[in-house]
Order: sequence, then structure tokens, then C-alpha cells
Amino acid sequence: MTRNHSLSSLALCALGALSACGTRSELRIDRFGTQPNYPDGTVILPDGAVIVPDVPSAPIDATPGPDGGPIGPGTDRVDMLLVVDNSGSMTEVQTLLLLKFESLLQALQVPLCGSRSNPNVQPHACDASNMDDVPLNRPLRDLHLGVVSTDLGTPGAMVPGCDDSSRGDHGLLNPIRNGFALQVHLPWAPRRPNAVTAPPGFRPPACNNDPNQFPSFIKFCSNAADPSCDSGTPNASTRSSTTFSDWFKCNAGIFVNGCGLEQPLESAWRALHFHDATSRPGNTSPNAGFLRDDALLAIIVISDEEDGSVRDCDYDQEFSLRSRGAPCEDGKDVFNVSSPRWAHPTNPDLRFYLYQPGDPRDPTWDLDRYINAAPPSARRWNRDFLSLKPGRPDRVVFGAITGVPLELPRRGTAVDYDALLGRPGLRVDDFNQRDSSTAVTGMQGESGPFSMRQANRSEVCSHVVPACRRQGTTFNPMMQCSNAQYMAFPSRRIVEVARRFEESPLCNGQPCRNGLVTSICATNLEGALREIGAKITRRMGG
Repeated sequence: MTRNHSLSSLALCALGALSACGTRSELRIDRFGTQPNYPDGTVILPDGAVIVPDVPSAPIDATPGPDGGPIGPGTDRVDMLLVVDNSGSMTEVQTLLLLKFESLLQALQVPLCGSRSNPNVQPHACDASNMDDVPLNRPLRDLHLGVVSTDLGTPGAMVPGCDDSSRGDHGLLNPIRNGFALQVHLPWAPRRPNAVTAPPGFRPPACNNDPNQFPSFIKFCSNAADPSCDSGTPNASTRSSTTFSDWFKCNAGIFVNGCGLEQPLESAWRALHFHDATSRPGNTSPNAGFLRDDALLAIIVISDEEDGSVRDCDYDQEFSLRSRGAPCEDGKDVFNVSSPRWAHPTNPDLRFYLYQPGDPRDPTWDLDRYINAAPPSARRWNRDFLSLKPGRPDRVVFGAITGVPLELPRRGTAVDYDALLGRPGLRVDDFNQRDSSTAVTGMQGESGPFSMRQANRSEVCSHVVPACRRQGTTFNPMMQCSNAQYMAFPSRRIVEVARRFEESPLCNGQPCRNGLVTSICATNLEGALREIGAKITRRMGG
């Protein structure tokens, strides 16, 4: 859905300093004080520097444990895929992302600690005065970072604002260079007449306004002695934190003007599976080399709308037969405004909100396409996100900054997903059987009404009741249908994917705790990004 919001000023930040020192990796963390040497050779110096011995990353043991659960060591390598909504309402959010993304990177650089004496103590920030603390993971050493947009076009129909209707950006990494739609609306020089040009300062001076400036993904490495850090491709790999900070902003600052019918889950699937992002020898895919066997995969979705990943049988790859025993039923007709099949007679955007999941008016892929929570013995579809790490479901983390309430319902400290999505049916992983009428709804203080219920159309406006409104704003009933107050809409499908990563018993019969959601309506994304960083860091520990 296209909504316009004013752009806040940018005060671009630099990453925390990382530098190589001889054959050691040194990370300065100012909040640490004097700390003795740790058993693995890690040293925290009185001036706050963390010294980690320079040893190769341990290879994974991919042998599945019971129920396909994980065994094997941790990793200090991360492959991070950012799925960025570039529709018209995302100007302010993208600005906040560029301002605060270093918070996530800093979280990855700081080890979490456990207890030497009590294995039941939860991972926590290391306390320099607590002699019982012991680091659970090494700091991030090696990062691959790739960006895709949520724009997959509108196959079979021409929809205003959706360039390259047949493919959009097609899940290709670095859509500024490789995306088909983005070539029509590059941030600095859009060709579509009604497209908006990114304001001065949105992208740092290091971005030279050349779409070929960067390869498909960028790499950061903190270890000067590791030859895998080196690349002959210009602007591909750096050991400089300042340089990488600018590179990130150049790659993630794709701006707006993208299709307002977003498909974030399918964009991630095409990026990783359809385009084969693995590092296998001989792989000539445009996304090749992004995924490494010994790295943790982190998928981060940033979107303020529901996922509209449409069933396009050109990309089925036997999913329908393998998962449901039926041929693929194409949903592309949902983009045809004159089609009578869907939940709204003419509005394509509302057609992604007003159906009931799984009913004939639902145009989307079943969520088993992205994470199948069935036991491995029962699984027939083997190209979901988990299949990218065979036997290591702990090595895939899914986080989302999306359309959920600012104050999430909780059971203790954990998110109460049953309250957020509604009571489950007989099987908790059957998204289609949830009773969404029991999902949270209410008033967000002075900011106005919110709801996470399915097909909950506003009594006044043409859209559904939003999941949240910009933190700190005041609701005006006389202007509730305008763009004056930023709002995000219920992202129920994205939430369900995060819930499965968090709660489904995929790791030795226990929940992996690898998923989380946070609200895109916050005025500062630092807290959300640090949460995601902490989730990734915990899993880097194995």
C-alpha cells in the first residue's frame, strides 16, 4: 500500500571500531572493564578491548540428532539476508534503519556469557565483575550481507507503481545493481514520472550513484590473517568497519517507489533457493557464494504490511504436490482488478487482508513453503528455509520488524503468540485454523485503535484496522483515513513464520528459540535491532 510520510533528517553513524592486531582479532567494547583471561584464550583488557585468539572457524557437524535436531560447535560467521520493503510508505522506516543498523552489528561483536557453575543460567551480557561469567560464543568474525526488496511485480497484470510487472526485483541480491524494477526507479535518478527522488543525505557520499558500484553482496571480516577475506572484485570485501558502514547504507538504502503489493517471504525464498545462493563449486547463479556451509543464516524482514507472497506456479517446484498432494493452483489472477475470485471486487491491496487463510479467496503460498514444522520423517517438501542447513535448524534465525503492536502480549518474558495471532486449532502449527477473532485488539494510548485480527476492516476507512500507529503520535478521528499518522498493518503471515522458528519443536524435539518480531511503529529501531543481534549471537554459540 502506498503511503507518503516526511523524511526525518539523517545523522549517519559509524560502526564500532574493529581492527586486526598481528595474528589476533581485537574488538573494543568500552563498557567492559578489567577481566581475567577466559579458558578459550579470550582476554578482556583493562581498557575494554576484547582479544580473541586467531584460530580457524570450527567446521560444522551436520549429522542430525534426534528428530533432526542440531549437534556440533558454534560459528563466528554469519550470512545475513535483509528483506527491505521499498513501497511508498517506507521512507521514514528506511531512514531509521540506516541510522541504527550498527546496533545490530555491535550486538554481534559482543560475546554473551553463561555461568561456569550453573548451566541453567540464561545467556546474558557479560559482567566484568562476575568471575562466574564465561563467554558462550566468539565475537563475529566474518559477515556476508545481502539485500533484496519485497518487489516481485504483479505477474499477469499492470498495476500502477509496480515496475517490471512480470518479475519485479525477482529476489536478486543487490537490487540496485540486479533488480529489474529498481532500474526504473533508482534512488538518485528514478525514470518513472511519478517516482520520488531520495533526498540529499539519504545515501552517504561513499555511494557514487553507479548501480554497478557493488557486487551482489558485501563482506566484512575482522581478521586480517584470513585469506578468505580477500576478493579481487572491487567493493566486495573490507576489513574497515567505517568502510563497511558506508557500504551497508549504499546497499540497504534502496529507498521507496517499489511495488505496494509486497512479497517478502517469497523474495527471501527466491534469493536463497530459486537463485541458489550456495557456495558450491561451479555455481553460476547471480546470488552464488552468499550462503556458506559453516555460517549461521539470519533472515531479517522489514515491512509494514502483510506478506502477499502469491502462488505463482512458475516457481512451484513441486511444492503443491509434495506438501498437499495436489497440483499448483495459480493465484496470479489476484492482481487483475476485474477478477471476481478474490476478497475485494477491485482493490488488489485489500485482497491480501480480507480473506480467511486457506479459503478459496486466499491467493498466497501455504507457509509450509518457508518453514515446515513437521518432523523430518513426515516432511515431503525439502526446499524451505530450514533445508538450507541440513540437520542444523539452530543455524537459521528469522527476525522481523513489522506490523505488530508496540506492546506485544507476553507470557512472562516470552511473546504470547496465541494472543498475538489468536487461539490455535488442534495443531498449533496449522495457521489456517487459528481463531483470529481472539487476537489482540484495543487502544494504543493516545495513538489510537489497533488490531491483529484477520479481515478486520475499519468501519470508517477503506483499509483494515492497523496493527500499530507511530509511537508518540496522537490519533485524530477526523483524519484517521489519511496518511498524516503513520500506521502499519497486521503482518500475520510474517508473525506466524517467526512463531514457528521460535516455538516449533525443531531442535532435538525442543523449540529452537530462533524467531522474533518487533514493532515497526517504534520511533527508534535500536532496541529492535539489538534484540535481533542478541538472538543471532545466542545461536552463534551453537
